[in-house]
Amino acid sequence: MNRREIAARAAATGVASGRAALVTGLLVVLGVLFAVGFWPRWNAMRVAQADASAQTAPIVVYVVAERGKGKADLGLPANIRAFQETIIYARTSGYLKRWHVDIGEHVKSGQLLAEIEAPEVDRELQEAQAKLAQVNAHLELARTTAERYRALAKEDGVSPQEVEEKVGAFEARKADFSATRAQIQRLEQMRAFQRVTAPFAGTITARNVEVGSLIQAGSASSSGWLYKLAQTDSMRIHVSVPQNYIGLIKSGMTAGLTVAELGEKAYSGRVVRSAGAFDPATRTMVFEIIVPNADGMLLPGMYGQIKFQLENPKPYLVVPVTAVMIGGDGVRVATLDTADIVHFKKVRVGRDFGKEVEVMEGLKDKERVINNPRDNLEEGVHVKAVLQAKHADKKEEEKKEDKKDPSKTAAPDKAKS
Repeated sequence: MNRREIAARAAATGVASGRAALVTGLLVVLGVLFAVGFWPRWNAMRVAQADASAQTAPIVVYVVAERGKGKADLGLPANIRAFQETIIYARTSGYLKRWHVDIGEHVKSGQLLAEIEAPEVDRELQEAQAKLAQVNAHLELARTTAERYRALAKEDGVSPQEVEEKVGAFEARKADFSATRAQIQRLEQMRAFQRVTAPFAGTITARNVEVGSLIQAGSASSSGWLYKLAQTDSMRIHVSVPQNYIGLIKSGMTAGLTVAELGEKAYSGRVVRSAGAFDPATRTMVFEIIVPNADGMLLPGMYGQIKFQLENPKPYLVVPVTAVMIGGDGVRVATLDTADIVHFKKVRVGRDFGKEVEVMEGLKDKERVINNPRDNLEEGVHVKAVLQAKHADKKEEEKKEDKKDPSKTAAPDKAKS
């Protein structure tokens, strides 16, 4: 190869290298220009997509599960009854001779209420008394004869059989005398029943007879009663307590009774007993409360309200009723974890306070619970969580209180030191 060919080949190689360098430079310049122009648009698109994904995440309002109050007031309707109440019937038949008390009057124990006229009983008593005198005469004769025959038997004047007959006759007369005397005592008691008296001190609440009315003994007839008597110095209050409260009401605890028609005065009472069984229709148990009625303002048959001051040593967590979901899977609530991911949890609820309900199992303290969860909310979905306004205001107040109280802010510094 001559010099000319070598020079030509070198020139061609240089031209190719220059072209390659030029192409490479152009590609680099185009890449820089593309990067400078495309990057802001790509970054803006990425930010927009992130904003769009954030905006598409459903917004939920949550509350913080906190312990309920250890003390609470429970108001329940109450039926007011007399401490003792009875219907008085006659124990003997006859006609009402006179009545001595009327409705609304206070009577003492044993006080005469009415008198019944029963001529038949009087005549039977007179007949029995006359019969008793006759039986007594026969008894004396039989006694004398028996004693005489016993004396003759010692001298062998009569046979032993005759003595036994006379002694037997004497014993029979003794039995006749006892029977007649028992009959007289019964008739005397029946005549005593002609005077109707009060079995205990109280107030006459009803009268069912007039002078001359025919009186039938006993309570076979529902309309044959004479009086209704009620003891009202103390009153019995019967309250039907729901099942979820009976564990907090104990015998001996106090309760306040109010009656709307008597103003705001509260009558203090004491729980004395419970029925010990539930009414299957209402799922409630009856508790009895004794309330003193010194001023006599409480009347049998009134309707009032009993207020208990309940104290729960271990209060449960409380969430809004609208946060509880009831379905085929049981009772559940929707909760949020630290990454705002939805998780459904089964819970066991307790007492219903109207707007709030107790959660006895399934939640932890300070756990975030979604209020009014949507029907289409699913497990594991990422959401945008917003604290309910009421709870947010409460947290702000707590922060302000912490700032006002220097002991709360100084405690952590002291612990660090």
